[in-house]
Amino acid sequence: MPLTTFTARWLVVDSERVLEGGGLVVDGDGVVSAILSNRGEVRRRAQGDICDLGEGVIAPGWVNAHAHLELTGLEGRLRPGAVFPDWIGALLAEREGLTEVDFMQAVERGANRLLRGGTTTVGEVDSTGAGARVLAQHPLRAVVLREALDVGDPERAREVLAGLSPPLEECPGRTEGLSPHAPYTVSDALMEELGRLVARRPMPVQVHWNETAEEVEWARGAASSFDGLVPSSTEMATLARLAAAGLLGGCTSLVHANHRAAGDAELLRERGVAVVHCPGAHAWFDREPFDLRGWTDAGVMVALGTDSLAGNDGLEMGREVALLRRAQPSVSAVEAFAMGTETSARALGLGGSVGSLRVGLAADFVLHSEAREVLEELTSAQTEVLRVWIRGEEVSPSA
Repeated sequence: MPLTTFTARWLVVDSERVLEGGGLVVDGDGVVSAILSNRGEVRRRAQGDICDLGEGVIAPGWVNAHAHLELTGLEGRLRPGAVFPDWIGALLAEREGLTEVDFMQAVERGANRLLRGGTTTVGEVDSTGAGARVLAQHPLRAVVLREALDVGDPERAREVLAGLSPPLEECPGRTEGLSPHAPYTVSDALMEELGRLVARRPMPVQVHWNETAEEVEWARGAASSFDGLVPSSTEMATLARLAAAGLLGGCTSLVHANHRAAGDAELLRERGVAVVHCPGAHAWFDREPFDLRGWTDAGVMVALGTDSLAGNDGLEMGREVALLRRAQPSVSAVEAFAMGTETSARALGLGGSVGSLRVGLAADFVLHSEAREVLEELTSAQTEVLRVWIRGEEVSPSA
């Protein structure tokens, strides 16, 4: 593919740099090779073919730091439940009758929906293998976070480790990751083995952590609605368990993080661990306001994700960013845009590859409809996604 210069009324390079009439030069490998600051520079320095996209906005594609696309087929079939384990039980019951084909079709539909909404990268938690298979062929860029849990069953732990032993086959746009599901479903023995796996084969790690008050009660050994559903807690703090296993480092992200104790934020900041917030799921479960400022003021990165349609009404990252700003009025357009792009990329270990349109990064970008206050409108769901490019090539979801 030869050099191409893309230009439009607005070019968003990243959350701090919005250029009127700017140009994006993309090389033959689908990498940004130059940024042109205005129409004059485009006329003087454009390289290769010029693709003028008119009055719209060229911007980095959204990065969805946490999704379960294999659950797309459960849209509208579940309710939150009186306590969180009720929802877990209902989810397991709904999954029971699903086949391999069902899961693969669900991933395909979910990936297409993300693409239509302007997401170009996803962190997909894969418990069935459907995500790895489908996303190897789909244009969406993906970190496939292979799920691991044993619920205290040693035989199941052995099966999980055997399945994880061979790495995912390398293919363009798909990266291997690991998701030890949650503290109440992963035994200490399995967690330690997973830590050894990551030490041998470094990869992004993502864990559901402190999503609910019931989980906090379980972790400290108190009576909770988890009793009888999962093994008893060892009463060792989850972050200490992860740290002891070697799973609390700079490539780790913790999803939800709705409850924290003294010292948690400082530990995550020191370790370079990100928190992933899912505004749509948070609203769907009608949870107490997320303490965003408590995390960010402590220096912890907060990324954004959609979670699944088993517990959310949408998969559009633009909607998630808008929901965040609605729930957190102190969050500026600049902050919100960064959380849905650059910070989410860093949370998935892709900060040096995607999340902005800086020189040297992948040319994963979206054309949004016209805007006047660009970041304000992009982060409040006031624009429409018109076209999408990944690795410099225009892509479209299949039917």
